[in-house]
This record gives sequence, structure tokens and C-alpha cells, in this order.
Amino acid sequence: MHIVLYVLAAVVAIFLVFLLTAVITDYRPTEREVLQDRSGLSSGAAEALPDSLSILCWNIGYGGLGDDMDFFYDGGTQVRTSRERTLANIDGIIEEIRRHSPDIILLQEVDECSRRTYRINEVKMLQEAFPDYHIYLAYNYKSLFVPIPVKAPMGRVASGVVLMSRIEPEEVYRWQYPSRFPWPVSMFNLKRCLLTATFRLADGGSIVIGNTHNTAYDTGGMRTAEIRWLGELTSSLASHGTPFIIGGDWNQYPPEYIPGPAETSNPHFTTVALDTALLQGTGRIVWDPSTKTLRHLNVPYGPESVLTVTDYFYISPTVHVDTIRTIDLSYRYSDHQPVLLKSSTL
Repeated sequence: MHIVLYVLAAVVAIFLVFLLTAVITDYRPTEREVLQDRSGLSSGAAEALPDSLSILCWNIGYGGLGDDMDFFYDGGTQVRTSRERTLANIDGIIEEIRRHSPDIILLQEVDECSRRTYRINEVKMLQEAFPDYHIYLAYNYKSLFVPIPVKAPMGRVASGVVLMSRIEPEEVYRWQYPSRFPWPVSMFNLKRCLLTATFRLADGGSIVIGNTHNTAYDTGGMRTAEIRWLGELTSSLASHGTPFIIGGDWNQYPPEYIPGPAETSNPHFTTVALDTALLQGTGRIVWDPSTKTLRHLNVPYGPESVLTVTDYFYISPTVHVDTIRTIDLSYRYSDHQPVLLKSSTL
């Protein structure tokens, strides 16, 4: 009997220590944070953006969600792929970005020494692969230890959205979205954010380019809170005559997109329509209707995969778009496809 009590006491003590550690190390971002350039490039007077601009947006699935993977959280069984495949995915992602040589790169789900990606520093790999780009990281997932799934916990996660640019921005911020999971789940889950960079234009004005990764697993009103907040921000920019381009993984399908039944019936991950009314009419959504951008992760990629659209741009009316194209890679390196926007007149 005493042994059983000792064991129970030890289990309770371990749990309390774990919970206390989680509380102490909980990531608590402020509403707005200044982000520092991680490139090491010398800082000088910011150049103006060229009139012709290309922007590539891509949720790279932290290099761990290539076409071989399903994912436990989305109805699959796997937690992570092999280290070799992770490195191969990252190398493939880098080569694909190089192939298009965009002026600005917006990436989501970039890991920095997380357990799920074998402690690989993907931010450093990007820095080394693109030495002439300024690079900024805004964390949206930072936990000392994620305890799920119980049999194979994800462990330490440090991940976020990255903006890379050949032209140095004037200022870069991380904005905390108002959405939040309830405690104690919040200590082990994402804290979504918007990364914005302000660039000088040739006419002396400015433009704000943002990188967003919105809530996928809504516990009640989280998506609405994020989009309403974004609408308020872009409305403020519009009132000051500042154009904007916001790209990312919205985890919502765009206007005029009609989802199939399989896209809306998955009990683990369900896509919903972006509520554009919350954006207050300050801009327009641009997307490529010809190619899907996301596959559901209940099974590895194949003929039975459910595909949808969640990756696109929200831009000011004054921003002219020459082309917007989803690059079809058959989900080889990520569960998302890259989207390339080109504009000749800012």
C-alpha cells in the first residue's frame, strides 16, 4: 500500500513540476514587438522598392510535411517524418525559391531548432542560402514542451512566420492577434501573429507588406477576432493613404471559391469561408482559381487526397497585379503549394 502511495505522490509531483515549468516558460508576446534583422547585412539608408515587384508566399510545413506524411492532429497517424526527408524537403524548398528569385519571400511554419524537425535551424539555413536577403522571424508557436501525442510528444517547438527581402524595410513588427486558446492549452499551442514590414516607395510614400498565418483549429470566434483585427489595421493604413499587401496561409477559403463536400466535412480540419465583411472593404482578395494550394493531412498525398485553397493575398485597391499563380509541385515538399504574385505598378 505504501509503495502505491509513493508512486502516486511521485506522479503528482512530476506533473506539478511540469505544469509549473510550463507556466514559467510560457511564451507571452506583447501586442506589438519590433523585429530585428537576422541576416547580418549592414544597415544603411533604406532603398525604395522597385515599381516592379514579385512576392512568393509559401507555408513550408516546417519541412516535415512532404507528400509522404499524414499528421496525427488531422486524422492521420504520424508525428514527424525522418531527419533525412526533412533536410531533403528544406533543400527542395530552397531550390524552388531560388528558381523564381522573388524580391520578397513570405514563409509560414519555419522551425528554429524544434524537436519535430530534429533541432534543425531552418532560419539559419535560409540565411545561408539567401545571403543577400534581409530576414525577419516572428514566432507564433513557442513552447518548451508540447505533451501531445502522449506516446510520442512533439516536445520543444519554436516556429513562426518569416519575411525575406532584398530591399531593407524601414521598420518590421510582430503584431499579436487577439485570438487565444484557453488556459492551460494556450501554453502548448500557437499564438498567432501578423508580421508587417514597411518599405519606402520611389515617390516618397510607403507600403506595408504583411505575412499572416491564421487559426486553423478554431475553439470559438478565433478566426473572426483575427480577421476583424486585420480589417481595423488595414482600415487605419487606408485612412493614411498607405497601400498594403498581406499574404499568407489564411486557413479559410477565398471569396467565390466553392468547396466540395470533402473539404467541409472533415471532423479534424474544416475549411470555412473568409468573412470579407470583417475587412471593412479596405482592399481586395487575389488568388489563383486554377490550382489548389493545400492538401488535408489525414492521409499521405495521393489520388484520394482532399485539396482546397487557403493561400492568397489581400491587397489595396491601388496595387496593380500583373499575375498571381499557384506553383504546382504536387505537394512534394510541403502540404501547401507556393503562390507567386507579380506587380508592375506600386
